[in-house]
Amino acid sequence: MSSVVARHLPAAGSRVMDVGCGDGWLAGYFPQYEWHGVEPDPALRKSAMANGVRAVSGRAEELPYPDGHFDAVCMFDVLEHLPDDGTALAEARRVLRPGGLLFASVPLHPRLWSAHDEACGHYRRYRKGELERAARRHGFVLAERRFFVSLFLPAAALARAAGGGGPSRLPGFLDILAERALSLDARLRLPFGLSEVAVFERLDRFDR
Repeated sequence: MSSVVARHLPAAGSRVMDVGCGDGWLAGYFPQYEWHGVEPDPALRKSAMANGVRAVSGRAEELPYPDGHFDAVCMFDVLEHLPDDGTALAEARRVLRPGGLLFASVPLHPRLWSAHDEACGHYRRYRKGELERAARRHGFVLAERRFFVSLFLPAAALARAAGGGGPSRLPGFLDILAERALSLDARLRLPFGLSEVAVFERLDRFDR
């Protein structure tokens, strides 16, 4: 994910908003930017501020910033948690300057819906191309799309079909093997996967 961000982020010193910034982990990869964050959890917000993020309380559907304020907006693992992802996409466009970039990631394959999604507070899993269509409706054009966790897709499908979500961490050496597989997965750039990371450019004008 960080490699996709690195290819597209604007010049050093640009103003970047991380919606749902957590503890500010993303800013740690790119300290050359001016990072702002929206995070509703007070403990995570405090950690983000300690990591150099200008974090505030807020919601993706109502960002507390003026129009055209940012060069880039990040919404990683955010949209699937919202009842109305369109409102969040419209807000991202509002706070971006013309030509600004939106980075977003979402889980794929509605048929893989399981108790794991419910426990995570998801409202949906996306079909391939669905995120692009939603972004286009709100004034964005696709710049790049990558799929991740591709090699584990068959195993995940079997696990979900059996009624399980799978553990978040595997024991011992299996966890090490899984991390190596994910590294290989990222290099292969396969046209499918459990999740999608997309980069969109904000259009200056568009027809609703």
